[in-house]
Amino acid sequence: MNWNYPLGATEYIFIFLFLLAYVTYFIRMIRITRLLNTTTRTLFLKFFLRSIAFALLVVALLGPSFGEAGREVQAEGKDIYLLTDLSRSMDATDVVPTRLERIKYETARLLSNAGNNRFGLIVFSNDAFVQAPLTFDQPALELFVQSLRTDLLPRSGTNLCSALELAYQKMLNDPTAANHAKMIVLLTDGENSGNCSANLFNNIRRFGLRVFIVGVGTRNGSSIPDNGKVLRTKDNEVVVTKLDPATLQRLAEQTNGSYYEVNNETNDMPRLIADINAASGRLIDSRTVTVTSNKYYYFLGVALFLLVLDVLVTVRTFRL
Repeated sequence: MNWNYPLGATEYIFIFLFLLAYVTYFIRMIRITRLLNTTTRTLFLKFFLRSIAFALLVVALLGPSFGEAGREVQAEGKDIYLLTDLSRSMDATDVVPTRLERIKYETARLLSNAGNNRFGLIVFSNDAFVQAPLTFDQPALELFVQSLRTDLLPRSGTNLCSALELAYQKMLNDPTAANHAKMIVLLTDGENSGNCSANLFNNIRRFGLRVFIVGVGTRNGSSIPDNGKVLRTKDNEVVVTKLDPATLQRLAEQTNGSYYEVNNETNDMPRLIADINAASGRLIDSRTVTVTSNKYYYFLGVALFLLVLDVLVTVRTFRL
């Protein structure tokens, strides 16, 4: 038998004080019954019932466990690269407070529901760079995410293909996980200046990469803040950036992926998180653990039964 809550010095002191007080009470009751010239058999019976009940209550409080059994426990996880768009259009305010700030907030939610998954971070505009490799250190990754800015990369523009190609290469060269456990989450407004090769899409499908594409922005779009003003072209025209769902949905179809949308009216992030958690993961660890069951209620039930008997047994204080 095992104990979930072993006795400590404090518990021993309280048990000793209780027994001392109860023995004193018992001795006093014996003296009273002798003075009254009554039998003490009932008193001894009640002492016996209370002592056994008290012992059983102490055992129940300790949480006795028995009936050990071996159970195999498996931990599964996924390898997920987050591809975050850092082009100037991500400063647009059609999504409050900005598209990028909304991505950072939603990414934090995703990481908080990550479980045993490894996450990596790739940032891109015209070119893509690995900001953080795959890691289980989610607090550190959150710091990387919160530090993202649109001026972090040297060139503006948006090339989704460069980010997908880099993520594919990193996944391809990482032999630590099974194919079905590798995923890409692309967060962008969909404005794409690059052309993806059919070979890239074929490789993603053949390699079994799961692609989740999140479009951030609105179809009406908005201007882009620029040092207290709005960004303009060389011809002094206001630059208006809009979400391009058609491009992203077509990209999702070409990669056998899924499309989600985030803006002030729509938030598909809970559905994305549910889809990621529902997907099968790679085996991280497997071990056999010993499982015991707390059987305190057996001892508690018997103790309560004895206390009921104690109530029913009365002590005679006089003789007819």
